[in-house]
Amino acid sequence: MREGGLLLGIDIGTTRTKSLLVDEQGAELARASVPTPFRTEAGSTEMTAPALRSVLAEVLARLGSEIEGVEAVGVAGLAESGAPFDRRGDPLAPIIAWHDPRGEESVALLEQRFGPELASLVGQHLRTVSSVAKLGWLVGEGLGHVHRWVGVPELCLLALTGEWATDFSLAARTGCYDVGRRRWLPEVARALAIDPAVMPPVLAAGTPMGRVSGDGAAWSRLDRGTPVTLAGHDHLAAVAGCGAGAEDLANSVGTAETVVGRAAHLPDVQRALAQRAAVTLVPTGDGWAVLASAARAGRVLHVAASALGRPFAELDALAVEATPLEAADLVADLQAGDASRLPSEDPGGVWAGLLQALAVRTAGAVARVGDVVGPAPRMVVFGGGSRSRRWLLAKSEVCPLSVWRSTTDEAAARGAAVYAGVAAGWWPSPTQAPRVELEEIA
Repeated sequence: MREGGLLLGIDIGTTRTKSLLVDEQGAELARASVPTPFRTEAGSTEMTAPALRSVLAEVLARLGSEIEGVEAVGVAGLAESGAPFDRRGDPLAPIIAWHDPRGEESVALLEQRFGPELASLVGQHLRTVSSVAKLGWLVGEGLGHVHRWVGVPELCLLALTGEWATDFSLAARTGCYDVGRRRWLPEVARALAIDPAVMPPVLAAGTPMGRVSGDGAAWSRLDRGTPVTLAGHDHLAAVAGCGAGAEDLANSVGTAETVVGRAAHLPDVQRALAQRAAVTLVPTGDGWAVLASAARAGRVLHVAASALGRPFAELDALAVEATPLEAADLVADLQAGDASRLPSEDPGGVWAGLLQALAVRTAGAVARVGDVVGPAPRMVVFGGGSRSRRWLLAKSEVCPLSVWRSTTDEAAARGAAVYAGVAAGWWPSPTQAPRVELEEIA
């Protein structure tokens, strides 16, 4: 490590794409954020691979001249979404968002072919969210000549280095990867007329998976030869960056809200499925995690704030002294983008009620994860929702464990930088990287 070197973490989220520069002491020196270019039309949500690359170039350009000191790059981001490529390296279709409903026919076919056994292998009930559901839908619509499936973080790796790979946590979200035996399930791909060879090799996060090529250097302004690694599914990359300990639960609050617990040994998958939780692999592949969804909390609050005509900070302030209105039944409506039943009077009470209703869902997810991995000493909250103290207080009132807030605003990008440090040889594992401070909520 040369004096003054930097690590670059990239987090490609559903709503925004972030970049972060971190030094050897863990200080965050520069950051940037731009909208991820998903577009929704006629009920379908997608973006093109060239549009994503343009956004990546923009988010790196906004870091300024500091990027010239980068010694390694880590890339985290949303799972499941990706694009099929042909043999020439050209994308054959747009990137369909994970929450886009296309893929129902693929799910039905796999359920008929494999029954409940498939869920026990892939660690989750198969849904249209999965990569194989989306790729199966494309193939079913007549798409041919697919040579590679490239997920969103993997697209960044490919654009920077020309190399094609994935990590364990991203592979585990495709719907055709055995999380217990850590191997692809070629029979699942074949059932959807997908060639199993389109799935990438799986490497441990922190492994140098490629080096910045001449073309990558031209558009990114990174030095040619800089090592690049994938840092995994954004929720799990953020666990490495948020300051949580191995025994803690982590609460990711962005567009979607998830509670994460970790386990050194394969958890009881059937128990997790019964609790509506998913079992996945950590990015390094040497442990497992249990994920339980709470709600698409970020979407709920965005729709509500737009309908109420006030910014989040103002609504938070109004909610401090307000009596919470009953809002549990509104959450599903707002997740669907329907604010028609949202009361227009007493915006502070409405907001307080929504935060309370979402906190109850968080507590439910905590209980479900705890039933699989056992009790935890505390929960560390990170993501955009962690900036709302009123929301954090609501969580602390209903969750059966202490609530702490991560002091980094970009936990997933920081986690990506941590894995970049492993790839650069700065530290042997993510646990030995400098940690951010935590703030207890009381």
